[in-house]
Amino acid sequence: MVLHRIPHRLSRLLVLLVLGCWVFLISTGAQGADPVGDAGQSAPPASVLVLHSYGRGNSRTDGLEIGIGKVLSQSGLNVRETLEYLQADRLAKLSQYPRILETKRAALAAQLDAAPPNAVLLSDKQAMDFWVDNFSALAPALPVVFCGVGEALPSKLHALERVTGVVERPGFEDTVKTAITLVPGARKLLVLGFETMNFQAVKDMLVRDLENFTPKLAVEYFPSPVIAAMEGRLRELGPEWLVLVVGRPEENGRLMLSLDGAARICQASPVPVFAVWNSWMGYGPVGGKIIDPVEQGRVAGELVLEILRGRDARDVPALAHNNGTFVFDYNALKRFGLDEALLPQDSVLLNKPVSFYEGHTEMVWTYGVVTALLFVLSGVLGLWVAYRRKVLAQQAGQVSFVHSLMEGMPTPVYYKDVSGVYQGCNQAFEKFFNRSREMVVGRTAHDLTPGDLAVHFEAQDKALIAGGPTQTFEQEMDTPDGRRQVVFNKALFFNADGRAAGLVGVITDITVHRQVERELEGARNYLQGIIDSSPSAIVCVDRSGRITHTNVSAASYCGESKLGCALEEAPRLAKLMDSIIRAIDEDKPLHLPKRAYRENGELRFEDVVIYPLSAIGLSEAVVRVEDATERVRLEEVLVQTEKMMSVGGLAAGMAHEINNPLGGIMQSLQVVLNRLRPELPANLEAAAKSGCDMGSLRAYLERREILSLLSGARTSAQRAAGIVANMLEFSRRSGSAWLQEDVGELVEKAVELCQQDYDLSKRYDFRKITIVKELDPACPAVHCSAQQIQQVILNLIRNAAQALTTSAASEPRITVRAVGKADHVTIEIEDNGPGMDEATRRKVFEPFFTTKSPGQGTGLGLSISYFIITENHGGRISVESEAGRGTRFIIELPLENVRFA
Repeated sequence: MVLHRIPHRLSRLLVLLVLGCWVFLISTGAQGADPVGDAGQSAPPASVLVLHSYGRGNSRTDGLEIGIGKVLSQSGLNVRETLEYLQADRLAKLSQYPRILETKRAALAAQLDAAPPNAVLLSDKQAMDFWVDNFSALAPALPVVFCGVGEALPSKLHALERVTGVVERPGFEDTVKTAITLVPGARKLLVLGFETMNFQAVKDMLVRDLENFTPKLAVEYFPSPVIAAMEGRLRELGPEWLVLVVGRPEENGRLMLSLDGAARICQASPVPVFAVWNSWMGYGPVGGKIIDPVEQGRVAGELVLEILRGRDARDVPALAHNNGTFVFDYNALKRFGLDEALLPQDSVLLNKPVSFYEGHTEMVWTYGVVTALLFVLSGVLGLWVAYRRKVLAQQAGQVSFVHSLMEGMPTPVYYKDVSGVYQGCNQAFEKFFNRSREMVVGRTAHDLTPGDLAVHFEAQDKALIAGGPTQTFEQEMDTPDGRRQVVFNKALFFNADGRAAGLVGVITDITVHRQVERELEGARNYLQGIIDSSPSAIVCVDRSGRITHTNVSAASYCGESKLGCALEEAPRLAKLMDSIIRAIDEDKPLHLPKRAYRENGELRFEDVVIYPLSAIGLSEAVVRVEDATERVRLEEVLVQTEKMMSVGGLAAGMAHEINNPLGGIMQSLQVVLNRLRPELPANLEAAAKSGCDMGSLRAYLERREILSLLSGARTSAQRAAGIVANMLEFSRRSGSAWLQEDVGELVEKAVELCQQDYDLSKRYDFRKITIVKELDPACPAVHCSAQQIQQVILNLIRNAAQALTTSAASEPRITVRAVGKADHVTIEIEDNGPGMDEATRRKVFEPFFTTKSPGQGTGLGLSISYFIITENHGGRISVESEAGRGTRFIIELPLENVRFA
């Protein structure tokens, strides 16, 4: 029985070995992936700007991105890919589109100036036109890779110095030629969607290709792009017609999705419909020579890699890509009775059903092998029965054979009668105990074994004879070769009348096996220690959803779950079961980054890697879970910081541009009001010369409320000037004094100012709001601008009060805290108001973003506060909020501001 357990132990050891090696490789890979080595000499990442003509969701753009991204990610280079979209497919028809492009140009200019890439990749005509028109102001020296549809690189690209690219040639001619082969009776061709094609060059290629079939094939270009008109024309077609769709139809003035357009066109058409674009296939068309944007993106990505590896773009030849692959839909062929044998060689056939053998090959072979094994087993059993009969017939002659067999056995064998007297033994027994057979036969255990051990052996023999028929136990005993660990396997033998005549015992020395087991146990504990040292949670799960192994870090992840329990008892793991089955089936690791979950009401993130153990023959997978919450939050902070830095220059420029005309307006309004004052002699003299009475004029102006209108205009101009001043404050540091300030006093003064401010009290009524101050008396002083910090606290309290006025809280409350830390001071302003959703929380520090009604706020208060804390004081400001659970702003100020100290 011990020997039977060893293979199972070895299999578990193999699992532990794989887990240990995997953890080691992960930790080693993590260290090797650090972009900053010990010497700090790692190369910076290469950067590529990819500018698409269309937006995400467009089949061509998505296909190009897949091809480009796959090549760059598998290149072995550290390449950062920046994606930009001109959205021409959605926005080009809007009248505001030129302004959108101008905004895009300004944003790209700032981006390229801050972090210039190593190369630019342009996809399709709109991106090319945009870059050619603006490249001198953006990045004139950058190498450019172009990918689009056509026969050669467009002539407009010749204006660029360093350019290469790859183009796709649609297979119009090959598609029509194949269509005529499949439908030999066709004499007419209806072309749909010609007007909605984006490129004139592609239209010219289509017309030129179709001219090769005239006059044999009459071509009609249907002029209307409207889907309803197309459907009406299709229903009129006879059997002599073919249909070629080249552009997407429109409905209600907007382009339809390819899959919707294809389905409706093919449903309305009584004749076969052919296409050349990949996005149409599978939704009704018979097929054609299809171009694949994924392949074009892959070739374009290879050109980019050549440039990143140091080759000049002018030395990279422009590549003309092939015009696709023949792809056909089996269902469409059967619908129109088209012969599959007439398709071009190497054509791809979609939706073709497979035979029972092709669809169930593994099951057929398994059934055959099992059937063959059953036949073999039946034959073996038949031979065994025949052999058994022969043995029974020759039983009398086999006594000597049994004796020889016992003598030939390498393990000690003995037999006794029912009184416990030895009747015989083999040579291995003599050697093991260093006793001759004569010294054994006729004696009992008390004669051969000392003391208590003999009593134990005698009791075991009696128990076997009384209960039978076999007995197994393990025993440690002294032998001439030293102390050994042995296993006794004993069985009764019977006489002719069926009564027990004695027992036969076999002694197995397992000393070496026990030593191996101890070593294996030590190795298991060693590997388990390695796995437990990992900060990541590691759980091994089999295909049936049972937990087979865990480490210490997995305790919090699995909860109260134990080894062998089902995943349903570990809810967080249960959500991963589909992914675990997928990883085991596909036999490759599966990465699930940034999975979100809530813990005690807090949103957290984790990275999950699922690694199958198919390589060692186990239908199990290892699940590694790493807490990524802090990393995700750090990424959010970095994104927010970059965004705020990019808009700072824009705010300053706008403020300066607005300030000049605004000053002229205010000055002119003041002059107009002065020249309407009746007490000024110059005004009276001018009125007398003009023949009018100043008093009458004044009365007219007051009756028509002109003076109040002018005064209102002047007030509005002054308010605009205040907004401009705030924008300027946002873009530059304040000149106020920087001193060591007591944070508690700053908070006290800010709260007192809020409660005494008439405008605030009138609008928000602080008498109905409870303000709780939790100030640490041991809070250290901070080197800061007291005026700016009070401004920030005032802004946050004002926002909290405004939120509470819209809240249904029965006891509105604002809590202000100040706590000293080791190297910084933390200030918190918390309210029990309505809170914010995630979308609002992410944008709360952006300039001009406000949730207030028009005229109630400019959207600059929090952005200025952000700038004061992060830029002027080198600190941090963040917000924690959930809808319906209030809001808390957290300010962290360093004790010593190195930037202004």
